[in-house]
Amino acid sequence: MTAAHSHLVDVAQRIRESAAALGAALDAVDVYIEPSVARAVQAERNLYDRIDAEFGLLTSTEAGRRMGSKSTAPRNLAAAVRRDKALLAIARGRQTLFPGFQFGADGRPLPVIRALRELADEAGWSESAVVQWLCAPTTYLDELRPVDLLAGQPERVLDAARRAWSVRW
Repeated sequence: MTAAHSHLVDVAQRIRESAAALGAALDAVDVYIEPSVARAVQAERNLYDRIDAEFGLLTSTEAGRRMGSKSTAPRNLAAAVRRDKALLAIARGRQTLFPGFQFGADGRPLPVIRALRELADEAGWSESAVVQWLCAPTTYLDELRPVDLLAGQPERVLDAARRAWSVRW
């Protein structure tokens, strides 16, 4: 069997396994699910997988340790900093996870995160919506991703967020 053929066999197997798992999940729901909703849920999961692969998605314990907590419960530091609006978190299943892109080289949260959280609150945006916006190219930044400018050009990201999040139709 050639390497290409072996790869195709592996891909076909993953597709079958994915379809079976998705079918079982859909069967577990007692209501009709619009295909667009199923696609949106899958798109969000895919995005979070990409964020995890590129930046890491840290548990509250890992985030607390990254920020330098020496406590036996470093998760408390992450929770407190999040409550203080200096960190963003997403829910994934029963876990609260912190995208790694919001920490500076010193382990501290980037100051721009607090400003983004404040803007998001004013605009009625959720933390997950902010995370998703940060990781997607935007015309407000000439098709760059805001996440790539967080550390080096925070004011540019804030300006883009102000403009993007204040659009009223």
